[in-house]
Amino acid sequence: MNSDLLGPKRLTKFEKVRIISVRAQQIATGSPLFLEENEIPEGLTDPIELAKLELEKGKLPILIGRKEGERVSLINIERLLRGE
Repeated sequence: MNSDLLGPKRLTKFEKVRIISVRAQQIATGSPLFLEENEIPEGLTDPIELAKLELEKGKLPILIGRKEGERVSLINIERLLRGE
């Protein structure tokens, strides 16, 4: 049901940048990856690229909060990646 969805059906470029930057910072400070070993291309160690890969593969357990006036909607990132 889309009645609880505020804003666009997909991640905005601002949400995407925020997610990647925060996750890259976590990875850089030692946070474990949500990717399996076989999902990581050989030699890839850049935290930003790893965060992008996690996002592309839908591996991040994140809720996006969107607010419109008094209404607040928490949306699972997987839903926004699928465009529902």
